[in-house]
Amino acid sequence: MGSAVSPTLLLIEDDLPLAELICTFLENNGFKLLHASSVEAAFKLLPGKTVSLVICDVMLPGQDGFSAFPKLSRIVAAPIIFMTALADNEDEIRGLELGAADYISKPVAPALLLARIKARLKSTAKDDNQIWQRQDLILHKAHQQLCFADKNYPLTTQETDLMWVFVHHLDQVLSREYLFEQIIGRDYDGLDRAMDLKISRLRRKLEKITIPGLSIRTVHGRGYLLSVNMDEMQ
Repeated sequence: MGSAVSPTLLLIEDDLPLAELICTFLENNGFKLLHASSVEAAFKLLPGKTVSLVICDVMLPGQDGFSAFPKLSRIVAAPIIFMTALADNEDEIRGLELGAADYISKPVAPALLLARIKARLKSTAKDDNQIWQRQDLILHKAHQQLCFADKNYPLTTQETDLMWVFVHHLDQVLSREYLFEQIIGRDYDGLDRAMDLKISRLRRKLEKITIPGLSIRTVHGRGYLLSVNMDEMQ
């Protein structure tokens, strides 16, 4: 019986002594490591590589981690964890709102970093395929964001879960009962209007984003459907 394949992690960190310590520690705990000292170096390193998770410093030479996140998250179909000495709560909020999987402040205990990585990989592994794509329209489940025309639009966890159900049933009418069971996780009692509220919020989000040809339609008496018109997206 062959041994399990070790997950490959990408570390983007310009502090070389720290990067060496992190790489050695994680390699000793069963991971393969790729290291880049800048975002620009990471973009050159990534083609042809399969990465399970990215650990990215925020304060980097050249492009910083926050500004690089949109492009990095499109290239890498994996969770991205920010690791930084910035201790301001607003920085942490910004990182999470961008769609980062986690935000760790330096200095970080190696055991804590390892635990965060394992937790995120375990969560990601629940879905074999974390990306749905039709032409330039992409739903990143792991990153909780919708991408179109080189722009990323963050979604909440429930918005992502709802979109995930919809995109796998394109142009199919989905009943309130079915959506309730899929998202809430229990049988619909015939009275709860929580699903209508969630769909209404998601519809407003999509209207605000204004991606041509993408809309949620109400089919009276039957349910809801997500419509994606690729011709309008050209």
